[in-house]
Amino acid sequence: MRKLYLSYLALFFLSNALSQNNINSPYSFYGLGELGGLDHCVNSGLGNTTITIQDSTLLNFYNPATYSSLGKGQPLFSLGVSTKLSTFSENQDSYFSNVTNIQNFALGMSFSKYFGLAFGLKPYSRRGYEFSSRILVDQDSLLYTYSGEGGINEVFIGLSSNILKYKGAVVSIGGNFGWLFGNTSNTRKSRLIESGNTQNAGGVSIKSIQVRSLHYEIGLSYVQKINEKHSFSLFSVIEPFQKINGFYEEGLYYGNNVNNPNDFDTTYFNRTNDGNISNIPSWTLGLNYILKLKSKKGTAKELNSAISFHTSYQQSNWSRYEDKFDTTFINSFYNNTSKTTFGIEYIPETNFIANKVTTKLYHRIKYRIGVYQIHLPYQTNNKQIIDFGTTFGLGIPVVVQNSLSSINLGFTFGKREGKNDGFREQYYGINIGVLIAPGSDRWFVKRKLN
Repeated sequence: MRKLYLSYLALFFLSNALSQNNINSPYSFYGLGELGGLDHCVNSGLGNTTITIQDSTLLNFYNPATYSSLGKGQPLFSLGVSTKLSTFSENQDSYFSNVTNIQNFALGMSFSKYFGLAFGLKPYSRRGYEFSSRILVDQDSLLYTYSGEGGINEVFIGLSSNILKYKGAVVSIGGNFGWLFGNTSNTRKSRLIESGNTQNAGGVSIKSIQVRSLHYEIGLSYVQKINEKHSFSLFSVIEPFQKINGFYEEGLYYGNNVNNPNDFDTTYFNRTNDGNISNIPSWTLGLNYILKLKSKKGTAKELNSAISFHTSYQQSNWSRYEDKFDTTFINSFYNNTSKTTFGIEYIPETNFIANKVTTKLYHRIKYRIGVYQIHLPYQTNNKQIIDFGTTFGLGIPVVVQNSLSSINLGFTFGKREGKNDGFREQYYGINIGVLIAPGSDRWFVKRKLN
């Protein structure tokens, strides 16, 4: 029980950490911001695939059907930290930003013979940007500054079950059930520039949405072992159309210093308590194929090597997104999106715990590489913006007392750009995750006395 209390305490502090602004992207202006958070360390090594990772030593909370495949009696604590380095360029101008933040915290375990459980905290959407524009008025000009901040997080609990086991086939179903909370805001500040001198006095417009709502998603997995060397898995995750409850605030203010909220005088304020935001319904299909190999190590011994291939396709229906609050109705026109991923993982020694004495560290590491392409919901010059990137990663096991603990690293290089619009984002992602599992002290095991 003491371990569970510590988990709840860490969850409380991490919810405050995740609520901080942890993104810098002009694309987060739209909707509730950019969906998801910074990349997960394991997923980012395999082309940002999400649902195809099913491993007894890894906790995949993106596919709730995988919880029942975790190691029996060995819960996994997952903690991730991500850094994103971005360079935004438009014509001859460029801007650099970097963001570092906690990506997730979760605990997963399997129990009985058929069930798995997980709970934790993960980001749902993020907003963070700032840019300016000028409008000439006679000899003077108006300076407009646009900024956004905030994010929506999700506290979730998930359950999965193996509903069928027959002749090497295992069918599992699971669901994540969560509580969304947080807020996002868009701010516009206007100031007058007189003969080159910028005045601090001006007007401020603030529009914000606060979310308090239930949320769920459903996952399926089918694992088929063909023989000792070959196996494949099919996965699917569905996020159905849902209404996310919240309230909307809109205010206009004037201040002698637009950068000091304590100096604002309210000229207009409206709060709409009864409203909702439509989520982005989506479905994802994935395939994982595993081939076990025998590779020579010297002349006397062999390694139990394996290579796995991961691919997935996701379709999201952005046309159903809308903000609706009483008399305020905002229906934004977005493009439907798609995401295609492909990744390869190679493990020189799969049975590294039993062979830890005879293997080297580089035999136990999981080597990952991947590629992805995403058609984003936004467009410029009537062309949809494309996000393309390559990834690679490492999974380093911590072999202490037969523990399943590991340190995972993921690296991403990608770019976003439209068609002949002159704007481009080039970014690097560095993702670090720690999976902590008990060693020889297994949980949920009935003790017997000799």
